[in-house]
Amino acid sequence: MYDNGKIYLGLSGEERVQLPLSMCNRHGLIAGATGTGKTVTMKVLAESLSDAGVPVFLCDVKGDVAGICAPGADSEDMQKRIERFGLTGKFAYRGYPTTFWDIYQTGGHAVRATVSEMGPELLSRILGLSEAQTGVLQIVFRVADDRGLLLDDLKDLRALLNYVNDHKEDYRMKYGNITTQSVAAILRALLPLEKEGGELFFGEPAFVKGYHRTGRLCLWRTAAVGRAGRKDTLRR
Repeated sequence: MYDNGKIYLGLSGEERVQLPLSMCNRHGLIAGATGTGKTVTMKVLAESLSDAGVPVFLCDVKGDVAGICAPGADSEDMQKRIERFGLTGKFAYRGYPTTFWDIYQTGGHAVRATVSEMGPELLSRILGLSEAQTGVLQIVFRVADDRGLLLDDLKDLRALLNYVNDHKEDYRMKYGNITTQSVAAILRALLPLEKEGGELFFGEPAFVKGYHRTGRLCLWRTAAVGRAGRKDTLRR
């Protein structure tokens, strides 16, 4: 819990383990065997940062963190833990302000990005393009920039790829060689990406807009098992 500029994480023997808020901009690793409290520790960090007014972004792969938005239930085991950690009279069950993001757009706000924001370098890695094909994709993005065109989704990219291919002779001396084979290979590589959810992911508005709200927890559901009704480990 957050108290006086520090996050109270637990006990080491009889000594309190606390993390100053000013040190929370460092990289960290939570490690341990199954059942030792890794998820609970992460949740305590997220709750404490929220109490301090710091926005938190979490990737909820298994749905273990979704219950952070609702108050937990009291139990005999919880009362023992509250007493053990010296939190009697200080601890209260509460839910935290939470926004759910869902790449499949079924259990939360849409996680989206435009093709222009993704950029040719990262997109070429996703598509598994060769060096020559990556070069052609970079030319296509450069043409879009020079013409003031925003590539929102994969349909925009397909249209521009076909346009550049149709006018490759006009662009050859300005941007470099553009082959029909490379353009066709890029178009073919887009097919599995579209099938795997690319049409849902690429578009407006981008998911980062409106994220930095004071004290709000943002959970990115990366798998279909992330459901708000799932029982959490030690829901608080």
